[in-house]
Amino acid sequence: MKRYIWAFILIAVVVGAVVYFFYDPSAEGWFPKCRLYQLTGYKCPGCGSQRMLHSLLHLDFVTAFHYNAYLLTVFPVVMFLLIWEGWHKWVSRKMTDMTVYVIVVFFFVSTVLWWILRNVFDW
Repeated sequence: MKRYIWAFILIAVVVGAVVYFFYDPSAEGWFPKCRLYQLTGYKCPGCGSQRMLHSLLHLDFVTAFHYNAYLLTVFPVVMFLLIWEGWHKWVSRKMTDMTVYVIVVFFFVSTVLWWILRNVFDW
């Protein structure tokens, strides 16, 4: 059962990457839009992530950074932490509760700061 879940996740990621590679979210009208931005005019922490992903898949890092600098810089950290956690579970170790707490607090605080700063300075 576990293999089917991982296979489904892998297929979903590949299909998503193909869609975002061939279709530009800024040019296509059928991609989901941010409801918070539509209602308030304020950008959420994820605003621009679809366009960022499209730019990343085309190896245009400058434009990707322009669309959502926070997600672009946090993504490698999150991937590292997921790989790290998977490795430690594989070798039967576990991250300490304090480490997990620090990571969660860091990402929460940095996301809230990004949310505020991108609207104050119109990033």
